[in-house]
Amino acid sequence: MGARARRGMTLTELLVVMGGIAVLMALLFPALAGVRRSAFMANSMSNLRQVAAWMRMYSSDNREFIVPSQFNYAYEDDRYKGKVRSEVTIGEAHKGTWADILWTVNEVGVLPGMVGPAGHDYRFDSPDKTVYKEMGTYHANVLRSAASNSKDLAGGDGLAKPFGTGAHERGLPGFFAANNFFNADPDSGPFAQGSQQGFWTTGQIKAPDRSMYLVDSFAGEVIEDKPEPYQRVGAPGTLEVDFRYSAVCLMLFLDGHVGQEGMWKDLAELQTNRKVRVTNLTSNVP
Repeated sequence: MGARARRGMTLTELLVVMGGIAVLMALLFPALAGVRRSAFMANSMSNLRQVAAWMRMYSSDNREFIVPSQFNYAYEDDRYKGKVRSEVTIGEAHKGTWADILWTVNEVGVLPGMVGPAGHDYRFDSPDKTVYKEMGTYHANVLRSAASNSKDLAGGDGLAKPFGTGAHERGLPGFFAANNFFNADPDSGPFAQGSQQGFWTTGQIKAPDRSMYLVDSFAGEVIEDKPEPYQRVGAPGTLEVDFRYSAVCLMLFLDGHVGQEGMWKDLAELQTNRKVRVTNLTSNVP
């Protein structure tokens, strides 16, 4: 008698197998997401350490001045230490951020001869929206996060802060925002035109191991040293810090180390309870 014909799977058996696969996938996906998130965080931390190394080089070459968060050399007396451009022209070309400075002085730029909107020149200006979004290129810029912006800036006008067209949209490489305590732009800073108060040296910072220079953000390359951008209670939509690693953000401190911080409710909690200094960095008083 021949072998009995093998029967196929019943519908019930098929459903049981599919259910088992679904359970395994449900268990596996969070673990894979965690691995991916950890990899992004590791890459972002590596980027921040590279930024710290470039900042030390800049300070060493410029009489220990710290890289300003913003600059504007439209005014002869207020040009930051270490010029970027060889020629000065009137207009927005005078302005920039820490990212433009480090992009230029370290010859990171790989986009020679390309000019974006409003005269954005990639020999001197770090990549903006034209490069990241419209061209879909250069996502490996160490001056940006390896992870993407988790959301858009609430109530934003479509432009990255403090000015320009710098790709702050959700899903594009996240910003590292510089503490605007180091603002050296007389047009936007808390000091009068002609003053040098926006330039600080490394020796003036009283607690560099606790003084924040960069933080994860989705709003732009600069974050104000005021309560509103750090506020999680009260007025909605003011928080600019991006906790893009499972409710954790990264910070670069002025001694060069990279730290991790979970969510806080306001700037007072960050500074008082967690001892992270954002304001009054030259003061002996915490």
